[in-house]
Amino acid sequence: MAIGCGLATWGLAAQNVKTVASKATEATMFFRGAELTHTATVMLERGANEVRIEGLSATIDVNSLKIKTTNNVLVSSFNFSIDYLAKSQAKSSLLKNLEDSIKICQETYDKLIINLKINDGLQTQLKAGITKSTSGSEKALTLDELTKTMDFFRSKSEQLETQKLTLASQIKEVEKTLQQLQAQYEQENSRGKEKSGILLLTLMAPASANCTLTITYFTPSAGWIPYYDISVASTDRPLTISQKSKVFQTTGLDWEKIKLTLSTATPSNGKVAPLFSTWFLREQMIVGSGLRSRQAMSQNTYSYDMESPMELVAAAPMMAEGAGFSMDDFVNESDNALNIIYTIDLPYSIPGNGKEQNIDLQTKETTAEYKYYCAPKLDNATYVLAEIADWGQLGLLSGNANVTFEGVYVGTTYIDAGSTHEKLNLTLGTDQRVSVKREKLQDFSATRFLGNDVLQTFTYKITVRNNQNRKIKMVLKDQYPISTQRRIEVTLLKETTRWTANNEDVGVISWEEDFNPGETKTYQISFSVKYPKDMKLNL
Repeated sequence: MAIGCGLATWGLAAQNVKTVASKATEATMFFRGAELTHTATVMLERGANEVRIEGLSATIDVNSLKIKTTNNVLVSSFNFSIDYLAKSQAKSSLLKNLEDSIKICQETYDKLIINLKINDGLQTQLKAGITKSTSGSEKALTLDELTKTMDFFRSKSEQLETQKLTLASQIKEVEKTLQQLQAQYEQENSRGKEKSGILLLTLMAPASANCTLTITYFTPSAGWIPYYDISVASTDRPLTISQKSKVFQTTGLDWEKIKLTLSTATPSNGKVAPLFSTWFLREQMIVGSGLRSRQAMSQNTYSYDMESPMELVAAAPMMAEGAGFSMDDFVNESDNALNIIYTIDLPYSIPGNGKEQNIDLQTKETTAEYKYYCAPKLDNATYVLAEIADWGQLGLLSGNANVTFEGVYVGTTYIDAGSTHEKLNLTLGTDQRVSVKREKLQDFSATRFLGNDVLQTFTYKITVRNNQNRKIKMVLKDQYPISTQRRIEVTLLKETTRWTANNEDVGVISWEEDFNPGETKTYQISFSVKYPKDMKLNL
């Protein structure tokens, strides 16, 4: 009998579906995608309970769904579906304000149009009345009456035309404002708000009690992008790198005051570790001069010798003006075997319309050696470079960086976290106070014919002047050609070319020297090329 009562109660409880709204409380964001955590509380009766959880994203990877319960409640089954007829979430205060503004603006616009029509009607009546009074009467108007009539017509016409111009100007302004408000409303109310994710659960409760549900799932409709602000107060002080992030999501939900975590991990999405298959060698033709492409890549460095130790500027402790709280106090960085995780101990609200939100992460200082670099054959501008040793310890990610040099924004650069170089080179901008001029010396350049061959000699002079009031380290580069055929002979004339380093693989020579304030130095590069008369070269 007791068993029968239990089964009856069980079946009765299953007949009523309880609808509960969930709230997003946590989000772990990856470069592409995010893991969301929702919570919901529902009162359960003993036995089977049908529960409908609303407020989930419609863009869910169902395979990633995980549901946790309290009070020993068992999830016996679940089903995820999308409600395409669901109303959007309760409108935010911004959307409500925009709707009210659009309504008021539209009413103002309608009134102005009505007034303009009334004005046009008055002008029509005025013209008709004047015409009738001057030509329609049996008795001709006297000169005095005609003058008064024309004066009245002129005064009234001028008044109505002035009102018409004013109304037209007001209508134009209201139209512009209305278009802006509507565009802003569409942006704020766009993307994914027309549907909602629904989770139907069957929960088995051992006793009547409140149950807190924790629901986690992965959605691809979110992500974050790292970027940096790099600041250099002067070349005798350390470099400051502020790490930041752009966070966005189009899940159709507005995340309100959630706990946010940023992760560099990438969900595997079903990837399997690769295995080798047999490598069969076959003959193939070599096209063009592609053999040297890999060697050319080695020129992606600025210093002539990246392996040599460099003297670094000593780091002096720096304190921000009005020192107080900073994002460093709220961001915790942890590094494990797979990824870097930034846990932010502040609540964040991120709209679901895809609009990027900028979040500060950490600010770090690092020692750097500052150099001035110029390759005048390619560009006469002198670039300021910062070389950072042991940059791997900074935990940087690949991303764009905004550069401020000596208090002036100079542009953007890119940090390549995948670089294999021992030192990280950052371009901080150009400095016109270091002038470089490259010119061909005609007296030392010539063309001679040797039987069936041509021998050409090229000589270039490079002049560098430091117009600053401080000492600098200058790196200067130039280039000579590399032969890819036996019939072409290239000779670097060493007796007139004195270099600091010569990279023969890519044909680049470097000079690296210190320049005192106001000092000028000259450099020279000479090379000869011997080739058959019937051959045309890109010299």
